[in-house]
Amino acid sequence: MITRLFASVFAFVIIATPVLCNKKPEQTCKVKFAFVYVDYLNNTNRGIHKPKSLKEVQNKLSKYGDVCYTDDESGADLVFFVHTKPATYHGVHTYHSTRTDSNPVNGTITDQSGNTSTMSGTVDTTTTTTTSEPYEVDYSVFFLDIMAPYTKEGTTEKSYKILRTFDQKGLYNTIYGIGYGKGKHPLPNLIDAAAKWLHENNLGK
Repeated sequence: MITRLFASVFAFVIIATPVLCNKKPEQTCKVKFAFVYVDYLNNTNRGIHKPKSLKEVQNKLSKYGDVCYTDDESGADLVFFVHTKPATYHGVHTYHSTRTDSNPVNGTITDQSGNTSTMSGTVDTTTTTTTSEPYEVDYSVFFLDIMAPYTKEGTTEKSYKILRTFDQKGLYNTIYGIGYGKGKHPLPNLIDAAAKWLHENNLGK
């Protein structure tokens, strides 16, 4: 009886599991893009070669199914061209400080009947001071141009036209020394935004 019950439960789990899982889009690549990145030192980098970065990009692209990355630039339908522009963030740090002072108090109190008493002691006074200091942070703004190759009429010269441009600031927040936000990984997030636009506009279909 127990064996039969276990078999029934096991069969239910096998049948129910595909229904419970979130099915990813079918990976049918319909538009391929190559990647070119010119960094702030004007170095040209072609392709995504770091395994960790490539894995992150592939994970983002898996949400769409019809847009995929290729390291063969000559066989790509489009080029994701990334370049940067320097920028400076101007902010203000605000500091609050509290100081408590003890001040001596001496005096004589007289009541309605003419009786007097002497009082001595201290009174604590708390003062809060707010100080603001400006600061600057240098960062880069990343721009991604979706570029489509074409051949100029009457020539064999290959050129490119820009279909769409995206931007991402290289600024991010930190908590307990750990960075978070889209600016922490600007390149994968730019690629994600561009791939989403291609997917939603049905390019390559």
